[in-house]
Amino acid sequence: MKQLFLILFLVAAMPHTCGALEITFSKSATVEKSIITLGDIATFDETSELVKALSTQIVGQSPPPGETVFLRSFGIKRYLDSTQSLPDNIIWQGSPTVTLRRAGLTIGPDKILHIIKNYIEDNKENLPRADISFIPSSLPIPFTLPVGKLTYDVIPSHPGILGSSRFSMIFKIDDKVVKNMSVRGTVKAIANVVIASQSMPRGSILHRKNLQITKTDISSLRSSNSDISELIGKKLKKHVKAGTAILLSMVEAPPVVRSGERVKIVITSGSMILTATGLAYSDGQINQMIRVQNLRSRKIVYCRVAAPGLVEVLL
Repeated sequence: MKQLFLILFLVAAMPHTCGALEITFSKSATVEKSIITLGDIATFDETSELVKALSTQIVGQSPPPGETVFLRSFGIKRYLDSTQSLPDNIIWQGSPTVTLRRAGLTIGPDKILHIIKNYIEDNKENLPRADISFIPSSLPIPFTLPVGKLTYDVIPSHPGILGSSRFSMIFKIDDKVVKNMSVRGTVKAIANVVIASQSMPRGSILHRKNLQITKTDISSLRSSNSDISELIGKKLKKHVKAGTAILLSMVEAPPVVRSGERVKIVITSGSMILTATGLAYSDGQINQMIRVQNLRSRKIVYCRVAAPGLVEVLL
């Protein structure tokens, strides 16, 4: 009787499935890919060809990057039983529910604004000398991208960057486009600019007392000037108000010969030089052709302005 009891005890103590494969579901797991395999959410107690194949079996689709789903272990077991020819001696155990999160690369507003700042910095050789910055209308909402090699393209709404009202961005992971977005805002370019210190009518000759340098946003200007010396002595081509930025396109060199002024006419022929006194019929700058009356012959001739009070007849 004792011998029978001992045998029954030993049989009860022995594993019910000798050599069975144990598959243990994890309580939580993280994946990077767009699909979920059994190997992502479970562990195996042995290494074999069977385990190698089972670990690659697709059991579901991953959630979007950065998000979480809950998987029922029983449902996965039933799915594999119905779609695969599995051995009868597999022991399924572990957590009844797997919390699965898909890893992702989170892009927040600081990162996006840093990308735009770097883009402006990389293109500074094509921009005027100024403190250039982008002020967003509102901060962009964070988003999450798949894990991988991140690259991006930045496209300003204005090819010259200045004057842009938005920056569009194309995000790529492993050279595949995964996200397009735009950030609206204002580009500011603060630089030293020469402005009129007082209102001046058209034709005014600029002097240092008429001008001053101030910091101004030049993002809406086609050009700007920060050197007062380039403007002194120039003539305004239009009326300007006090505080107006003085651009080089708004001025011209004053005439060196004025209409009604007596000038010296020079005619050069070989080694012979002839001179005469004339009367300018119009204002003229250096190298400009003007009409001049020879006061001796009363004839009108076309002359090139060579210097103040001096014109030359070209033969």
